[in-house]
Amino acid sequence: MTAASLLKRTPQNGLQPVDLSRHLRSLADLIELCFALDMDAGGLSVVREMHLLSRLGPGLRVLTALGLTQPPWELGFVWVEDGRVIGSVSTTRSAAYPATWLIANVAVHPNHRRQGIAHALMRATLDLIRSRHSAEAILQVDDDNLGAIALYRQMGFEHVTTHTHWTRPHRLPAPPNEPSPFDVRLRSPLEWADQLALASRVRPAGLAWNQPLRPDLFQPVLWKHIESFFTGQTEEHWVVRVNEKLVGSLTARAHGNDGDRLVLLVHPDYRGQLERPLLQRGLRRLAPRPWAVRLEHPADDAPASDALRAFGFQSGRTLLWMRVDVR
Repeated sequence: MTAASLLKRTPQNGLQPVDLSRHLRSLADLIELCFALDMDAGGLSVVREMHLLSRLGPGLRVLTALGLTQPPWELGFVWVEDGRVIGSVSTTRSAAYPATWLIANVAVHPNHRRQGIAHALMRATLDLIRSRHSAEAILQVDDDNLGAIALYRQMGFEHVTTHTHWTRPHRLPAPPNEPSPFDVRLRSPLEWADQLALASRVRPAGLAWNQPLRPDLFQPVLWKHIESFFTGQTEEHWVVRVNEKLVGSLTARAHGNDGDRLVLLVHPDYRGQLERPLLQRGLRRLAPRPWAVRLEHPADDAPASDALRAFGFQSGRTLLWMRVDVR
């Protein structure tokens, strides 16, 4: 069944631009049904917020127009059958790069799959993004979701990189202190550019699928100190230098909404040598924690995976990052 034939349905059924005042409740139900097993604390919090906002009904339009609330992923499309959302896709412009759009929440109810609904939703979304004179769209998809990957490739998406999500359960003890030939120390404010250069070498696609590399991710800017003061969140950078060259770093962002977050960067020439010293220092600084410690890292980095397992991390979802040029 083609997308064109699907669009010939009546206005009450079929493809529609999302209207949060009408669709938000059943949209939240669909996302929860399709993704609940894979959601972290942040994702579950978003679904709870969607359910809460859905109770406002038409009042949500008023609050949004007044700028009093900003529902997540307000643009996109839904597929409706008998008044119920059975398919969805969400999109928004990247805050960091206006020419890039993010696509998420591509979901079809299990009872309605393989009917061309996902294709129609994605085609409408790419047309919308193209109409905004943008350059590219990006998304992430589970590496075992072969049907979705095939659909995205059919629509022109290319594989960028693959990352595995790791979690260290809460209240695990700090790892023992191990001797190391490397000096792991706190980064000085003047070393942020060297750390950015290392990240550009080993993580050119970005630290997260929706977080391209930017100087302010490492630069000690004023807004981070202000945010830390009001939220209690802290950020530390541990680094290793060899022959005056910064070859490894571990960033620890503590007290986030879903626990602590780590970012591990190791120069290719030192893989298998720096992962344990860096993780040990960071975890000894953080542990024991009443919440989980999380990390997202390239899936093909075997030395890092071995070190993470040794320190009690458990692997979770493995996600492909994909992009398409829409110009």
